[in-house]
Amino acid sequence: MSSAVRAKTKTKATPISRSARSSSSNNAAAPASPVRVQQASAVKQLELVELLHKSAVIEIVIAEVEPSNFEVQLVVAWRYGRSVLTTSAGHPRSFRSLDSLTAHLKTLGIGSTLVRLELLA
Repeated sequence: MSSAVRAKTKTKATPISRSARSSSSNNAAAPASPVRVQQASAVKQLELVELLHKSAVIEIVIAEVEPSNFEVQLVVAWRYGRSVLTTSAGHPRSFRSLDSLTAHLKTLGIGSTLVRLELLA
């Protein structure tokens, strides 16, 4: 069998003129850009263990996101803001009781890391 080789066609990008850019940006009927909510960075359990062993975790925050639903948030030394402990699927890991959460943190080896509890009002 012979294989047919197609010649690639060259496409040329056409630059947008300044007048076209300014008229599109000044157009009042243009849809508003969506507001971006800054997401907390995700930390998987293996990464959390590594950060704990490096003493890079400044604080562990146990946040109640819903009644009787707790989430682990981390303050890491070289990251801005809080990081959220996630599952392997990328969803925030949630715990239904503080007992199971504390048992889980002890198995990870949190040592003398500062732990803070934030409850809903």
